[in-house]
Amino acid sequence: MKTVKDACELQPNALSIKLSDQIEQLDELITAEGDGAAFFEKTFITQGMQDLISEGLSRLGSASSQAIFHLKQAMGGGKTHLLVGFGMLAKHPGLRKKHCGGIPQAATFASASIAAFNGRNNPMHYFWGEIANQLGKGDQFKAFWANGPQAPDEKSWLNLFEGEQPVLILLDEMPPYFHYLDTQKVGNGTVADIATRAFANMLTAAGKKKNVCVVVSDLAAAYDTGAKLIHRALEDARSELGRQERSITPVDLAANEIYDILRKRLFKSLPAKAEIGDIAAAFGRKLEE
Repeated sequence: MKTVKDACELQPNALSIKLSDQIEQLDELITAEGDGAAFFEKTFITQGMQDLISEGLSRLGSASSQAIFHLKQAMGGGKTHLLVGFGMLAKHPGLRKKHCGGIPQAATFASASIAAFNGRNNPMHYFWGEIANQLGKGDQFKAFWANGPQAPDEKSWLNLFEGEQPVLILLDEMPPYFHYLDTQKVGNGTVADIATRAFANMLTAAGKKKNVCVVVSDLAAAYDTGAKLIHRALEDARSELGRQERSITPVDLAANEIYDILRKRLFKSLPAKAEIGDIAAAFGRKLEE
């Protein structure tokens, strides 16, 4: 009878994974080499990820009115992994062809224009200037930061999103960013007040375009002030657009998804269920001896 080691084929680096290697930086998505195939070889697609992929690609393909997605989960890692995966699919049509064959809108566009911002960073041109730079239109937003922070209005965001190419905005770990800006005084308020208005204007502008999608992740438990500011901007967008953002839980901790994720990350291939059952039964008998 086979041993577990004989029956299971490990991923090449399964026994040498370091925690630091698994902490993905969202902004690396933009300059990542390859077509994302290696990423998905080790990725189990959870129900939350499937929901975002299906509904998000429909939005980028101009077939859905749902523009804003809000990822919420207490545990770390799952949100960023989901953002990276969705970003790669939006970027690479070949990857969509392989993994999204059942989604009609997946083939209706080539590559989306993507901007990814990590709230652990604090660029001098603020998150709105960084988004404009990554979309190749930095000069359009220079006036909103060069002489101090100013919130781009809805019209400015609409002009930034102008064009037929789909636009995907990925925002990770934003609460710590807003939390920090809340400590920076300007006029009678803080830079966080300006950033909150810029964020709300971006959301309403995205909702008024047909192929702009915004995905934002939340760390509410850790940064209460920042989370409240984000929710205030989301509430403003709800009032303006007349619709709710789509809330998604990346990993269902009440189901077996966390085990499925680990199984996919650690093992390249596994034996048939019948063989697994035989080995488990034999192991059980040994324990009883």
